[in-house]
Amino acid sequence: MSLRSIALATLLCALPAAAQSTEPAPERMKSLLEQGRDRWRAEAQLASDTSVAADLKARAERMDKVLAQASELRVEVLAGEIVERDGKPALQPHPWRLGLEYFYPASTVKLLGAVAALQRMRELQQKGAPGLKLDTPLAFYGSRRSGAMLTNDPDNLGDGKLTLRHLVRESLIVSDNESFNRLFEFTGHDRLNESMWRAGLASTRISHRLSVKMSIQENRRTPTIELRMSDGVVRLGEETGKLELANLEDREDVLIGKGRMEGAELVPGPMSFLVKNRVTLRDLQVCLARVVRPEIPFEGEPFDLGDEERALLLEALSQYPGDSANPRWDRAKYPDDYVKFFLPGVMRVISKEHVRIYNKVGLAYGFVTDTAYIVDTRTQRGFFLAATIYANSDGILDDDKYDYDSFAFPWFADLGELCAREFLAAK
Repeated sequence: MSLRSIALATLLCALPAAAQSTEPAPERMKSLLEQGRDRWRAEAQLASDTSVAADLKARAERMDKVLAQASELRVEVLAGEIVERDGKPALQPHPWRLGLEYFYPASTVKLLGAVAALQRMRELQQKGAPGLKLDTPLAFYGSRRSGAMLTNDPDNLGDGKLTLRHLVRESLIVSDNESFNRLFEFTGHDRLNESMWRAGLASTRISHRLSVKMSIQENRRTPTIELRMSDGVVRLGEETGKLELANLEDREDVLIGKGRMEGAELVPGPMSFLVKNRVTLRDLQVCLARVVRPEIPFEGEPFDLGDEERALLLEALSQYPGDSANPRWDRAKYPDDYVKFFLPGVMRVISKEHVRIYNKVGLAYGFVTDTAYIVDTRTQRGFFLAATIYANSDGILDDDKYDYDSFAFPWFADLGELCAREFLAAK
Protein backbone atom coordinates (compact mmCIF):
# COMPACT_ATOMS: atom_id res chain seq x y z
CA MET A 1 0.00 0.00 0.00
CA SER A 2 1.34 3.47 -0.92
CA LEU A 3 1.92 6.22 1.63
CA ARG A 4 -0.92 8.14 -0.02
CA SER A 5 -3.29 5.19 0.46
CA ILE A 6 -2.17 4.72 4.03
CA ALA A 7 -2.80 8.38 4.78
CA LEU A 8 -6.28 8.34 3.30
CA ALA A 9 -7.15 5.10 5.07
CA THR A 10 -6.00 6.58 8.35
CA LEU A 11 -8.11 9.67 7.75
CA LEU A 12 -11.21 7.60 6.98
CA CYS A 13 -10.68 5.58 10.13
CA ALA A 14 -11.40 8.60 12.32
CA LEU A 15 -7.93 9.92 12.98
CA PRO A 16 -9.24 12.62 15.34
CA ALA A 17 -10.02 10.00 17.96
CA ALA A 18 -6.70 8.23 17.53
CA ALA A 19 -4.35 11.20 17.27
CA GLN A 20 -4.86 12.24 20.89
CA SER A 21 -4.06 10.19 23.93
CA THR A 22 -7.43 10.54 25.70
CA GLU A 23 -11.08 11.02 24.78
CA PRO A 24 -12.28 14.59 24.04
CA ALA A 25 -14.54 16.54 26.37
CA PRO A 26 -16.44 18.79 23.92
CA GLU A 27 -18.69 20.61 26.40
CA ARG A 28 -15.97 22.04 28.60
CA MET A 29 -14.66 24.49 26.00
CA LYS A 30 -18.05 25.88 25.02
CA SER A 31 -18.95 26.25 28.70
CA LEU A 32 -15.66 28.06 29.29
CA LEU A 33 -16.47 30.56 26.52
CA GLU A 34 -19.99 31.13 27.82
CA GLN A 35 -18.86 31.57 31.41
CA GLY A 36 -16.16 34.02 30.36
CA ARG A 37 -18.69 36.07 28.41
CA ASP A 38 -21.09 36.15 31.35
CA ARG A 39 -18.36 37.12 33.81
CA TRP A 40 -17.13 39.97 31.61
CA ARG A 41 -20.69 41.26 31.23
CA ALA A 42 -21.27 41.15 35.00
CA GLU A 43 -17.92 42.83 35.71
CA ALA A 44 -18.70 45.57 33.18
CA GLN A 45 -21.88 46.45 35.08
CA LEU A 46 -19.93 46.73 38.34
CA ALA A 47 -16.90 48.61 36.98
CA SER A 48 -16.61 52.22 38.13
CA ASP A 49 -14.05 53.13 35.46
CA THR A 50 -15.90 53.76 32.18
CA SER A 51 -12.96 52.66 30.00
CA VAL A 52 -12.64 49.38 31.92
CA ALA A 53 -16.38 48.82 31.66
CA ALA A 54 -16.29 49.47 27.90
CA ASP A 55 -13.43 47.00 27.42
CA LEU A 56 -15.20 44.28 29.40
CA LYS A 57 -18.43 44.89 27.51
CA ALA A 58 -16.55 44.64 24.18
CA ARG A 59 -15.07 41.28 25.21
CA ALA A 60 -18.52 39.95 26.09
CA GLU A 61 -19.99 41.20 22.81
CA ARG A 62 -17.19 39.59 20.77
CA MET A 63 -17.73 36.26 22.48
CA ASP A 64 -21.49 36.60 21.99
CA LYS A 65 -20.91 37.04 18.27
CA VAL A 66 -18.62 34.01 18.10
CA LEU A 67 -21.10 31.82 19.95
CA ALA A 68 -24.09 33.01 17.91
CA GLN A 69 -22.43 33.04 14.47
CA ALA A 70 -19.99 30.16 14.87
CA SER A 71 -20.82 28.47 11.56
CA GLU A 72 -20.59 31.68 9.52
CA LEU A 73 -17.29 32.51 11.23
CA ARG A 74 -15.98 28.94 10.75
CA VAL A 75 -14.76 28.95 14.35
CA GLU A 76 -12.80 26.04 15.79
CA VAL A 77 -11.10 25.83 19.17
CA LEU A 78 -8.95 23.04 20.57
CA ALA A 79 -7.34 23.24 23.99
CA GLY A 80 -4.97 20.46 25.00
CA GLU A 81 -4.61 19.87 28.72
CA ILE A 82 -1.56 17.91 29.82
CA VAL A 83 -2.61 15.17 32.22
CA GLU A 84 -0.93 12.10 33.69
CA ARG A 85 -2.01 8.64 32.59
CA ASP A 86 -0.31 5.52 33.95
CA GLY A 87 2.51 7.70 35.21
CA LYS A 88 3.14 9.29 31.80
CA PRO A 89 2.05 12.61 30.26
CA ALA A 90 -0.92 12.56 27.89
CA LEU A 91 -2.92 15.19 26.08
CA GLN A 92 -6.57 15.61 27.09
CA PRO A 93 -8.35 17.48 24.27
CA HIS A 94 -11.08 20.04 24.89
CA PRO A 95 -12.52 20.83 21.42
CA TRP A 96 -15.30 23.08 20.21
CA ARG A 97 -16.64 22.76 16.65
CA LEU A 98 -13.58 20.83 15.57
CA GLY A 99 -13.43 19.99 11.86
CA LEU A 100 -16.91 21.25 10.97
CA GLU A 101 -15.76 23.54 8.15
CA TYR A 102 -12.73 23.93 5.91
CA PHE A 103 -10.30 26.68 6.89
CA TYR A 104 -7.27 27.89 4.97
CA PRO A 105 -4.21 27.20 7.16
CA ALA A 106 -2.05 29.95 5.60
CA SER A 107 1.34 30.28 7.34
CA THR A 108 0.67 27.62 9.97
CA VAL A 109 2.02 25.12 7.42
CA LYS A 110 5.46 26.70 7.84
CA LEU A 111 6.06 24.62 10.95
CA LEU A 112 5.36 21.46 8.95
CA GLY A 113 7.71 22.73 6.25
CA ALA A 114 10.48 23.46 8.75
CA VAL A 115 10.19 20.04 10.40
CA ALA A 116 10.14 18.25 7.04
CA ALA A 117 13.20 20.17 5.82
CA LEU A 118 15.19 19.30 8.96
CA GLN A 119 14.22 15.64 8.56
CA ARG A 120 15.32 15.84 4.92
CA MET A 121 18.68 17.20 6.09
CA ARG A 122 19.16 14.25 8.43
CA GLU A 123 18.20 11.85 5.62
CA LEU A 124 20.80 13.43 3.32
CA GLN A 125 23.44 13.21 6.05
CA GLN A 126 22.90 9.46 6.08
CA LYS A 127 22.76 9.10 2.28
CA GLY A 128 25.64 10.79 0.55
CA ALA A 129 26.07 14.15 2.29
CA PRO A 130 27.49 13.45 5.79
CA GLY A 131 29.01 16.95 5.88
CA LEU A 132 25.66 18.72 5.55
CA LYS A 133 24.98 21.06 8.48
CA LEU A 134 22.41 23.64 9.50
CA ASP A 135 24.88 26.36 8.43
CA THR A 136 25.94 24.78 5.12
CA PRO A 137 25.55 27.33 2.27
CA LEU A 138 22.78 26.39 -0.18
CA ALA A 139 22.25 27.41 -3.80
CA PHE A 140 18.84 27.20 -5.51
CA TYR A 141 18.75 27.08 -9.29
CA GLY A 142 16.21 29.27 -11.02
CA SER A 143 13.92 28.33 -13.87
CA ARG A 144 15.39 26.73 -16.96
CA ARG A 145 14.57 29.89 -18.89
CA SER A 146 16.21 32.42 -16.54
CA GLY A 147 19.13 30.30 -15.41
CA ALA A 148 19.48 32.52 -12.33
CA MET A 149 20.74 31.05 -9.07
CA LEU A 150 19.81 32.12 -5.53
CA THR A 151 22.73 31.90 -3.10
CA ASN A 152 22.56 34.90 -0.75
CA ASP A 153 20.46 35.89 2.25
CA PRO A 154 20.97 39.58 3.07
CA ASP A 155 19.38 39.06 6.51
CA ASN A 156 22.08 36.57 7.52
CA LEU A 157 24.48 38.81 9.42
CA GLY A 158 27.10 36.08 9.46
CA ASP A 159 28.32 35.23 5.99
CA GLY A 160 25.23 36.39 4.08
CA LYS A 161 24.59 32.89 2.72
CA LEU A 162 21.38 30.94 2.41
CA THR A 163 21.33 28.23 5.09
CA LEU A 164 18.73 25.94 6.60
CA ARG A 165 19.21 27.60 9.99
CA HIS A 166 18.23 31.01 8.67
CA LEU A 167 15.44 29.74 6.47
CA VAL A 168 13.87 28.05 9.50
CA ARG A 169 14.35 31.11 11.73
CA GLU A 170 12.95 33.57 9.19
CA SER A 171 10.04 31.28 8.36
CA LEU A 172 9.00 30.80 11.99
CA ILE A 173 10.01 33.97 13.86
CA VAL A 174 8.51 36.54 11.46
CA SER A 175 6.61 34.12 9.17
CA ASP A 176 8.58 34.97 6.03
CA ASN A 177 6.94 33.44 2.95
CA GLU A 178 10.01 33.25 0.73
CA SER A 179 11.91 31.32 3.40
CA PHE A 180 9.10 28.78 3.61
CA ASN A 181 9.13 28.44 -0.17
CA ARG A 182 12.84 27.54 -0.06
CA LEU A 183 12.16 24.95 2.67
CA PHE A 184 9.35 23.55 0.49
CA GLU A 185 11.81 23.24 -2.41
CA PHE A 186 14.58 21.75 -0.29
CA THR A 187 12.23 19.04 0.96
CA GLY A 188 10.22 18.38 -2.18
CA HIS A 189 6.46 18.40 -2.78
CA ASP A 190 5.79 14.69 -2.23
CA ARG A 191 8.40 14.17 0.46
CA LEU A 192 6.98 16.98 2.60
CA ASN A 193 3.46 15.53 2.62
CA GLU A 194 4.59 11.93 3.04
CA SER A 195 6.75 12.82 6.04
CA MET A 196 3.71 14.34 7.77
CA TRP A 197 1.53 11.34 6.92
CA ARG A 198 4.09 9.01 8.51
CA ALA A 199 3.84 11.14 11.66
CA GLY A 200 0.08 10.54 11.77
CA LEU A 201 -0.91 13.95 10.36
CA ALA A 202 -3.12 12.42 7.69
CA SER A 203 -5.08 15.60 6.91
CA THR A 204 -1.95 17.29 5.51
CA ARG A 205 -2.25 18.59 1.94
CA ILE A 206 0.59 21.05 1.28
CA SER A 207 0.22 21.54 -2.44
CA HIS A 208 1.66 25.00 -3.09
CA ARG A 209 4.16 27.67 -2.12
CA LEU A 210 2.97 30.86 -0.45
CA SER A 211 2.36 34.29 -2.03
CA VAL A 212 3.48 33.30 -5.53
CA LYS A 213 1.24 32.49 -8.48
CA MET A 214 2.05 29.09 -9.93
CA SER A 215 0.08 26.33 -11.60
CA ILE A 216 -0.48 22.99 -9.88
CA GLN A 217 2.24 21.44 -12.03
CA GLU A 218 4.70 24.27 -11.33
CA ASN A 219 4.14 23.90 -7.58
CA ARG A 220 4.95 20.20 -7.81
CA ARG A 221 8.31 20.98 -9.38
CA THR A 222 11.30 21.76 -7.17
CA PRO A 223 14.59 23.09 -8.57
CA THR A 224 18.11 21.77 -8.58
CA ILE A 225 19.81 22.62 -5.29
CA GLU A 226 23.52 22.65 -4.43
CA LEU A 227 24.77 21.75 -0.95
CA ARG A 228 28.05 23.65 -0.78
CA MET A 229 29.84 21.74 1.96
CA SER A 230 33.42 22.23 3.06
CA ASP A 231 34.38 18.80 1.69
CA GLY A 232 32.67 19.26 -1.67
CA VAL A 233 29.45 20.12 -3.43
CA VAL A 234 26.48 17.76 -3.65
CA ARG A 235 23.81 18.55 -6.21
CA LEU A 236 20.19 17.56 -5.64
CA GLY A 237 18.44 17.20 -8.97
CA GLU A 238 15.17 18.80 -9.97
CA GLU A 239 12.10 16.84 -8.88
CA THR A 240 8.44 16.81 -9.91
CA GLY A 241 5.90 15.53 -7.41
CA LYS A 242 3.22 13.05 -8.38
CA LEU A 243 0.76 13.33 -5.50
CA GLU A 244 -2.78 14.54 -6.23
CA LEU A 245 -3.73 16.69 -3.25
CA ALA A 246 -7.14 18.22 -4.00
CA ASN A 247 -9.37 18.71 -0.94
CA LEU A 248 -11.97 16.25 -2.16
CA GLU A 249 -13.29 15.55 1.34
CA ASP A 250 -14.14 19.28 1.60
CA ARG A 251 -15.59 19.59 -1.91
CA GLU A 252 -18.83 21.24 -0.77
CA ASP A 253 -17.12 23.47 1.77
CA VAL A 254 -14.25 25.05 -0.16
CA LEU A 255 -16.23 27.69 -2.07
CA ILE A 256 -15.67 30.77 0.06
CA GLY A 257 -16.82 34.38 -0.13
CA LYS A 258 -19.12 36.20 -2.52
CA GLY A 259 -16.45 37.82 -4.67
CA ARG A 260 -12.74 38.42 -5.07
CA MET A 261 -10.54 41.23 -6.29
CA GLU A 262 -8.22 40.71 -9.25
CA GLY A 263 -6.28 43.93 -9.38
CA ALA A 264 -8.87 46.71 -9.39
CA GLU A 265 -11.63 44.48 -10.73
CA LEU A 266 -14.25 42.73 -8.59
CA VAL A 267 -14.93 39.19 -9.80
CA PRO A 268 -18.31 38.04 -8.46
CA GLY A 269 -18.81 34.57 -7.03
CA PRO A 270 -17.01 32.48 -4.42
CA MET A 271 -13.33 31.55 -4.56
CA SER A 272 -12.51 27.84 -4.71
CA PHE A 273 -10.00 26.44 -2.23
CA LEU A 274 -10.22 22.94 -3.74
CA VAL A 275 -6.50 22.81 -4.55
CA LYS A 276 -5.30 25.06 -1.72
CA ASN A 277 -3.27 23.86 1.25
CA ARG A 278 -5.12 22.03 3.99
CA VAL A 279 -4.38 20.67 7.45
CA THR A 280 -6.80 20.25 10.34
CA LEU A 281 -6.49 22.16 13.59
CA ARG A 282 -5.97 18.87 15.43
CA ASP A 283 -3.04 17.90 13.22
CA LEU A 284 -1.49 21.36 13.60
CA GLN A 285 -1.62 20.88 17.37
CA VAL A 286 -0.17 17.38 17.18
CA CYS A 287 2.68 18.65 14.98
CA LEU A 288 3.55 21.34 17.52
CA ALA A 289 3.28 18.88 20.40
CA ARG A 290 5.65 16.46 18.66
CA VAL A 291 8.23 19.26 18.64
CA VAL A 292 7.81 20.89 22.05
CA ARG A 293 6.69 17.86 24.11
CA PRO A 294 8.04 14.80 22.25
CA GLU A 295 7.46 12.57 25.27
CA ILE A 296 3.68 12.80 24.77
CA PRO A 297 2.56 9.75 22.74
CA PHE A 298 0.56 10.00 19.50
CA GLU A 299 -0.29 7.65 16.67
CA GLY A 300 2.31 7.60 13.89
CA GLU A 301 6.07 7.91 13.83
CA PRO A 302 7.91 10.50 15.97
CA PHE A 303 9.70 13.21 14.05
CA ASP A 304 13.32 12.37 13.24
CA LEU A 305 14.94 15.38 14.90
CA GLY A 306 18.23 15.51 16.75
CA ASP A 307 18.95 17.74 19.73
CA GLU A 308 20.36 20.52 17.53
CA GLU A 309 17.38 20.53 15.18
CA ARG A 310 14.86 20.51 18.01
CA ALA A 311 16.70 23.32 19.81
CA LEU A 312 16.56 25.41 16.62
CA LEU A 313 12.80 24.87 16.34
CA LEU A 314 12.13 25.58 20.02
CA GLU A 315 14.01 28.88 19.86
CA ALA A 316 12.41 29.96 16.59
CA LEU A 317 8.90 29.10 17.81
CA SER A 318 9.25 31.05 21.05
CA GLN A 319 11.62 33.96 20.36
CA TYR A 320 10.24 37.47 19.93
CA PRO A 321 11.49 39.09 16.70
CA GLY A 322 13.02 41.98 18.65
CA ASP A 323 15.14 39.54 20.71
CA SER A 324 16.77 37.93 17.68
CA ALA A 325 20.47 38.72 17.19
CA ASN A 326 20.67 37.18 13.70
CA PRO A 327 18.64 38.14 11.79
CA ARG A 328 17.71 41.42 13.48
CA TRP A 329 14.21 42.82 13.36
CA ASP A 330 13.05 46.25 14.57
CA ARG A 331 10.74 45.87 17.57
CA ALA A 332 8.76 48.92 16.45
CA LYS A 333 7.86 47.11 13.21
CA TYR A 334 7.70 43.62 14.73
CA PRO A 335 6.26 43.96 18.25
CA ASP A 336 6.24 40.97 20.57
CA ASP A 337 2.64 40.06 19.72
CA TYR A 338 3.29 40.37 15.96
CA VAL A 339 2.84 36.63 15.44
CA LYS A 340 1.65 35.65 18.94
CA PHE A 341 -2.07 36.32 18.87
CA PHE A 342 -2.82 34.80 22.31
CA LEU A 343 -0.11 36.81 24.11
CA PRO A 344 -2.08 40.01 24.95
CA GLY A 345 -4.80 37.98 26.66
CA VAL A 346 -2.45 35.63 28.48
CA MET A 347 -0.68 38.71 29.86
CA ARG A 348 -3.94 39.67 31.62
CA VAL A 349 -3.40 36.54 33.71
CA ILE A 350 0.39 36.17 33.98
CA SER A 351 3.03 38.88 33.65
CA LYS A 352 4.88 38.78 30.36
CA GLU A 353 8.22 37.96 32.00
CA HIS A 354 6.75 34.65 33.22
CA VAL A 355 5.13 33.59 29.93
CA ARG A 356 6.69 31.59 27.12
CA ILE A 357 4.67 30.82 24.00
CA TYR A 358 5.79 28.35 21.34
CA ASN A 359 3.51 28.88 18.37
CA LYS A 360 2.84 29.37 14.68
CA VAL A 361 0.13 31.60 13.25
CA GLY A 362 -1.59 31.85 9.88
CA LEU A 363 -3.23 34.92 8.34
CA ALA A 364 -4.67 35.03 4.81
CA TYR A 365 -7.95 35.47 2.89
CA GLY A 366 -9.66 36.47 6.14
CA PHE A 367 -8.67 33.26 7.95
CA VAL A 368 -6.84 33.75 11.26
CA THR A 369 -5.25 30.74 12.98
CA ASP A 370 -2.88 30.24 15.89
CA THR A 371 -1.61 27.00 17.36
CA ALA A 372 0.39 27.40 20.55
CA TYR A 373 1.95 25.82 23.60
CA ILE A 374 1.70 28.30 26.49
CA VAL A 375 3.86 27.89 29.57
CA ASP A 376 4.07 29.62 32.96
CA THR A 377 7.84 29.59 33.45
CA ARG A 378 7.52 29.84 37.25
CA THR A 379 5.67 26.53 37.59
CA GLN A 380 6.51 24.98 34.18
CA ARG A 381 2.79 24.26 33.90
CA GLY A 382 1.67 24.51 30.27
CA PHE A 383 -1.23 23.81 27.92
CA PHE A 384 -1.86 23.69 24.19
CA LEU A 385 -4.32 26.01 22.48
CA ALA A 386 -5.28 26.16 18.81
CA ALA A 387 -8.03 28.22 17.22
CA THR A 388 -9.17 29.48 13.85
CA ILE A 389 -11.77 32.01 12.72
CA TYR A 390 -12.90 33.55 9.42
CA ALA A 391 -12.87 37.34 9.81
CA ASN A 392 -14.19 38.68 6.51
CA SER A 393 -17.56 40.32 7.07
CA ASP A 394 -17.86 41.85 3.57
CA GLY A 395 -17.30 38.45 1.92
CA ILE A 396 -14.78 39.85 -0.59
CA LEU A 397 -11.39 38.15 -0.80
CA ASP A 398 -8.11 39.85 -1.71
CA ASP A 399 -9.47 43.34 -1.00
CA ASP A 400 -7.27 43.84 2.10
CA LYS A 401 -10.41 44.74 4.08
CA TYR A 402 -10.50 41.97 6.64
CA ASP A 403 -11.67 42.17 10.26
CA TYR A 404 -8.28 41.31 11.73
CA ASP A 405 -7.59 44.29 13.99
CA SER A 406 -11.21 45.13 14.77
CA PHE A 407 -12.37 41.63 15.67
CA ALA A 408 -10.10 38.60 15.19
CA PHE A 409 -6.98 39.69 17.09
CA PRO A 410 -8.97 40.96 20.11
CA TRP A 411 -10.95 37.71 20.17
CA PHE A 412 -7.76 35.61 20.13
CA ALA A 413 -6.55 37.65 23.10
CA ASP A 414 -9.85 37.01 24.92
CA LEU A 415 -9.57 33.28 24.25
CA GLY A 416 -5.97 33.29 25.48
CA GLU A 417 -7.07 34.95 28.72
CA LEU A 418 -9.88 32.47 29.40
CA CYS A 419 -7.71 29.42 28.74
CA ALA A 420 -4.77 30.75 30.76
CA ARG A 421 -7.09 31.21 33.73
CA GLU A 422 -8.52 27.72 33.23
CA PHE A 423 -5.39 25.68 32.60
CA LEU A 424 -2.58 27.56 34.36
CA ALA A 425 -4.33 28.24 37.67
CA ALA A 426 -2.93 26.50 40.73
CA LYS A 427 -4.59 23.12 41.28
